[in-house]
Parts: sequence; structure tokens; C-alpha cells
Amino acid sequence: MTDHPATELAGTPGSPGLASGPARVVHGPDDFTRVRPGDVLVCRFTEPAWTALFGVVAGVVTETGGVLSHAAIVAREHGIPAVLAVPGAMTTLRDGQTITVDGGAGRVAA
Repeated sequence: MTDHPATELAGTPGSPGLASGPARVVHGPDDFTRVRPGDVLVCRFTEPAWTALFGVVAGVVTETGGVLSHAAIVAREHGIPAVLAVPGAMTTLRDGQTITVDGGAGRVAA
């Protein structure tokens, strides 16, 4: 059994709510087919081509952006939690690792 120390990352609250699920680290559109219902999208940023993923994922974590970014606006429209501007999210969070997103507090726990 391998124990990993708990990790908590901080960012900008983008859309309120709590969600837990497997982290799905997405580098670009070529990774979209790996995203499954209930995953938490972890990416550098989102843009309009990514909007369809918001109907599938349980939450969103980005490395850049703010409350007026595409990720924040679309997450609020879909009622899913989002934490933005989390430094190193794509390298700290492992693909498939269960994480919890607190969009109101701007926290991501792994």
C-alpha cells in the first residue's frame, strides 16, 4: 500500500460548490476523449472549444484565469465548482487521482 501525503492547493474561487472525482489532466483538444462523466478537469485554461466538457465534468481546476475567465463563466453557467489560477496544478495533481474542489473557498485537496 502506498500512502501519498495530502496536498492542498489554493487558487481563485471561480464558481461555488464542492465536487470530488478523478483528476483528468487535459493538455488540449487531443485529450478530450479521455474525459469521463464525474471527472474533474485540470488544465492550463479553457476556451470556447472546451465548452462541451463542462456538461460532463464535476468540477474545473485551471492554472490561469480569474473570475471573468472562460472557465469561471462557463462553470457558473453549468453550476459546477471551479478554482482558477492554481500554480502547478497540472504537474502537482496526477491524472486519475481523486481530488476535491471547493469553488467557494478556492481550494483543491488531493
